Amino acid sequence: MKSIVFLKIIVITLVVVCYLVFSVSLLHAGQSETKTDNAYNDDSEINKQQRWAIFPVIASSPETGLRLGGMLFHFFPVDHPDQQASTIDMVAFATAEEQYKVSLSPNVFFQNNRYRFNSSISYSSWIANYFGLGNDASDDSEKYESKSLSAMLTIEMKVFDALIFGLLGSYSSDDMKTEADGLLQTDNIIGATDADYTGIGIRVGYDTRDNINASHIGALAVYESTWFDKDFGSDYDFIIQTLDLRYFTPMSKDHVLALSVQMKDSQGQVPFRFLPSPDGTMVLRGIENGRYRDKTLLGVQSEYRYPVSKKLTGAVFAEMAQVANNVSDIEMSAFKTSLGIGIRYALNPDQRFKIRADVAWVDNGFGAIIFVREAF
Repeated sequence: MKSIVFLKIIVITLVVVCYLVFSVSLLHAGQSETKTDNAYNDDSEINKQQRWAIFPVIASSPETGLRLGGMLFHFFPVDHPDQQASTIDMVAFATAEEQYKVSLSPNVFFQNNRYRFNSSISYSSWIANYFGLGNDASDDSEKYESKSLSAMLTIEMKVFDALIFGLLGSYSSDDMKTEADGLLQTDNIIGATDADYTGIGIRVGYDTRDNINASHIGALAVYESTWFDKDFGSDYDFIIQTLDLRYFTPMSKDHVLALSVQMKDSQGQVPFRFLPSPDGTMVLRGIENGRYRDKTLLGVQSEYRYPVSKKLTGAVFAEMAQVANNVSDIEMSAFKTSLGIGIRYALNPDQRFKIRADVAWVDNGFGAIIFVREAF
């Protein structure tokens, strides 16, 4: 088993390296198109574009204790100001609870943003809490440790400047340690033992957002479905489907109202770590990741964003989310809520690439997060 996992690690690493080389070569070939009226006039203007951003990770939460690390971002040059820049995100951090994570995430556009390759590869050694399943899971929890190597790839094409079609690939190899005689063992919870998960999927939808980092106007409506199957090398057969709806409208200059609805559903032999759950970073900000898990998730978000200074933006948000065994079990009275405020600092103002800090009253307690890009 270990030799097979090691072989898969080598193969995935080689694929990612080859992909990076391929993507970067396509980037410059694809973006060398006819200049528009909004194009930069000469190479000197292109050379003045910001290429790098770095940000230290200094944070604390009940789940991790003190968290220290760093984020490094590389931006590829664009030919005109409205073009979405390709990026490579590099993140590494460790916590006082002996949790570690390192990730590399290239997001490459070419042919004037018509095509997109989005991928990530990460390794984490994480001690987390298991609270059980359901929207009314107990406050009591047990510890488990997961050591995971994960890789994801999305290949996407945009047609008529709005319709998107994509293919997905996902792989994860998990090494699990659970408490003796704990719920994960005694209840025979799927995913509580070492396993590999391999899936392929589709992504289709409609996207008119003016910028994916921080949209001011436009809409997104996307459906994703990923199939994990033993024929692909997965230890379990299951399906995860997501419907993601977002709408952005300017209220006045640089003031934006943002709305989002997300529904996620899973079927089959779903490992508990793959079950839909408010992650506390993007959905139901401030809650502990995995606090509530079940086969279905419904999340609704609203946010008002406003300028503070040239590089600072403020936000006020209200969110609610609920997990259930199926869609018919969702009840209006059972939603968990998150109300909060936040501040954003532009690491690259031209690309609206921001670091954000949010504080929220969530699930009858305060929660705080620091992350990159907007929550939606």
